[in-house]
Amino acid sequence: MEAVFLGASKGIGYFTVLNLLQNNQNWKATLLLRKPDVFDDNHLIKPFIENGRLRIVQGDAANEDDLKKLFEGKKVDLVMSSIGAAPQFGLSGIKIDQPDLCTRGSIALLHVLENLPQDVPPRVIVCSSMGIGEAHKDMPLAMRLLYSWLLDKPHQDKKSLEYLFHRSAIHLPTQTSPHDIPPESLLSKQAIESTKANFLPEVIIVRPAFMPTEEPFDAVPGPKDKVGVEEGLSCYTIKRSDVGRFIIEDCLPGEGTDDKWVNKCPVVGYI
Repeated sequence: MEAVFLGASKGIGYFTVLNLLQNNQNWKATLLLRKPDVFDDNHLIKPFIENGRLRIVQGDAANEDDLKKLFEGKKVDLVMSSIGAAPQFGLSGIKIDQPDLCTRGSIALLHVLENLPQDVPPRVIVCSSMGIGEAHKDMPLAMRLLYSWLLDKPHQDKKSLEYLFHRSAIHLPTQTSPHDIPPESLLSKQAIESTKANFLPEVIIVRPAFMPTEEPFDAVPGPKDKVGVEEGLSCYTIKRSDVGRFIIEDCLPGEGTDDKWVNKCPVVGYI
C-alpha cells in the first residue's frame, strides 16, 4: 500500500512515517520535503530510503506541480498533511513565518486530489489542533485562556484547513457557525469555490492537544493507557510521538482495520 506525506520532516508527520514503516511491512511512503537532506544523519529513517520503501521528493507543499509528483505512477491509499509554519515565541504570542501556509497548502492539495486518475480518492488525514472554532469551548479554562492569548493568529490558519476539508468531505458537515468560518482576508470566497465540494469519502481531522516541547528523532511514545482519544475531549497536553502512534494504530486504511475515526475529528491528549 502507498502513503503520501506532507510536512513530515519532523513532529507528528515524522513520527507517523517512522511508525508506519517500522510496523507495517506492506506499506511504502513518499514524502515531500523542502530540504531533502533533513534525514542525512537519521539512522532510523535512512534504512527505509536505502531499501526503497521511502521516497523523498523535493518541493513545496503549497505548489500544485510539486504535489502532483507524489502521485505519479501509482495508486495512493493514504494522504497525510501535517504542514505548519515555524513558530517564534514572544510576549505578544506566537509569530509564524508563513501565517497562511495551511490555507495555501490545503487548497493546493485539494486541487490535486480532485484530479487524481484513480476511481476512489485516498483516505485523507490532516493535522489541526484542539480548540479550533466552536471546539474552543471544549477545552479546560486554563487552555482556553492560553490559546486565546498565545495561539489566536496561528489558529486562524488551522480554521481555514478545517473549513476546506469539511467542505470537500462527503460525510463531514460543511461548517456554518460564525466561530468556524475563517476570515475572508485569509480564505477568500473565490479560493473556497476553486476547490471541489463533497468528493472525499474518507477524511480524518486529527486535533492534538497542546504540544509544549519538541522531541528528538528517536523519541518513544509513552504508555498508551495515558492517551485519550475522543471528539470534544477536554485535555491539556500530548507528545507528537503519541499522536503519530495513534494515527498508525487507529487511522490507517486497509483490510481488517478499524474505521472508528473515519469522517470524525478526534482530539488526542493525555487523560
